[in-house]
Amino acid sequence: MFPDRSEPSEIVMKQGKTTNEHSERRLDKASKHVTSLWFPVNPDTLAAIREHFATGTFTRDPERLFDMLKTDFALFTFLVKELVPVAIEHKMSNEVVNNPMELLRWAGIEKIKAILSDDNLLPSNHLFQHLEPFQAERLRETAIIASTAEVLSEKHNLDPETGFCRGVVREIGLNLIAWNYPTLYARVLKTLTPSKSLDEELTTELGFSPSLLAMRVLRPRSSDISSDMDTMKQTWATYDRLCEVGEALARAENPNTYPSAENDWKLASEYLEKTVGSQAVDLIKNRAMEHSREYQRTLANSFHSLAEFSPGKRVKHFKKQEHARNNRYLSQCPPEIQKALRNMYAEINGENSPRAALELLFQSIIPQAGFTGGCVFVVDPSSFALTPRSKFGKIRLRAIEQVALRHSLQNEGEEDRLGVLVSKPSVESDSAATALSCAHPVIERHEEIEENSFTGMYGSLGDSRKIGVLYLEAPAGTTIDADTKSVGTFKAVRQALSDALRLD
Repeated sequence: MFPDRSEPSEIVMKQGKTTNEHSERRLDKASKHVTSLWFPVNPDTLAAIREHFATGTFTRDPERLFDMLKTDFALFTFLVKELVPVAIEHKMSNEVVNNPMELLRWAGIEKIKAILSDDNLLPSNHLFQHLEPFQAERLRETAIIASTAEVLSEKHNLDPETGFCRGVVREIGLNLIAWNYPTLYARVLKTLTPSKSLDEELTTELGFSPSLLAMRVLRPRSSDISSDMDTMKQTWATYDRLCEVGEALARAENPNTYPSAENDWKLASEYLEKTVGSQAVDLIKNRAMEHSREYQRTLANSFHSLAEFSPGKRVKHFKKQEHARNNRYLSQCPPEIQKALRNMYAEINGENSPRAALELLFQSIIPQAGFTGGCVFVVDPSSFALTPRSKFGKIRLRAIEQVALRHSLQNEGEEDRLGVLVSKPSVESDSAATALSCAHPVIERHEEIEENSFTGMYGSLGDSRKIGVLYLEAPAGTTIDADTKSVGTFKAVRQALSDALRLD
């Protein structure tokens, strides 16, 4: 039902032994690299744990230590990495070696204290407070995945602690890559397609899967890593299926990054509805907030709160804004206008009629963008003229009346460096008529002193078939003809109007 994480067999190359040996060398080199660097520990969590060691809190209440460790995924997994070889050396059973919580309980307070008290041993290469957005998102996804596995384990009468731990451990490979190969990780995120998962793309780039890297890090001395992974897969198959639901849920909450988000949400929501019921997402959200509370507190500026966790809502909103992603001029607008136009696109694709989007554009967005008034002229075939249809704001530069289309003056004026046609008002022509047959916006300058404080801008509506012209006015100070961003804003508004009218 859900895509499996990459397994060792996925990187067996057709070229044979030489390629496999090359991949093995790359894996060995990468595992040494990420093991020495790890990913950043929350210094506040570490300081609090050390303080409790000093006061004897954990001696009296060891479960409190385990609860605190679960809020720091780097510290938790680092301890697992350090304790696995110790447990193997003591010939502990697979039930202890492969189960993080059993491993921690076997180690006990003193062994854990010895590791966490050694500053030279703990990872310190990465600055915790200086996360890239995708790294903060990685921690957030880990919280969602582990919390989903925990909640679903309860519903399946499995051990919820084991479910949570399995979720965190499954993410070790991706977390290590995100911090220690950040450029590669960020680039792969930007090139994902619905048919290619993050794991698959990283495997192609690195020559080994994130899962294989995690296993090599946890079992550096293993002589048969493939056999170990096969054993673990059999042992943890049930928990892994629950983690896969969490992975789909995490991707669904971030459709801007994951093209598969809509399908991920469909699969995850169907499973959760059948298994847990309508309250499933809220249960997972509350659990994830609890497990990530220290990240939310320490990384308030970069770790987005899970209080608004709602993958279904995110997917729905993303679909509504599909047209906005095709408006190539949107990035040329100021941030507040970009946001306003995206909200307008949500109206276009929503349940309301296009009228709601048009009202938002004319009454709110255009004035917010600095235009004081304007009008939409529509071609009237019967009179072969541009007829004013929608007038808004205050218009100073021109009369709002029908414009004859006896001839086009496309070549009149001079195209400037911003890709606009600069023209002067004339008794023989109207810039609205000129704009109808012009590929670029037309800017109208007035030489009269009393009108010099305003500039008019015209742009045709429709691509394959021109149906009209958008006219806007802007006050002095915006200097539209010399300001690339203002020209870009006009183009974005014109495209948004065309999209709202469903023009081709």
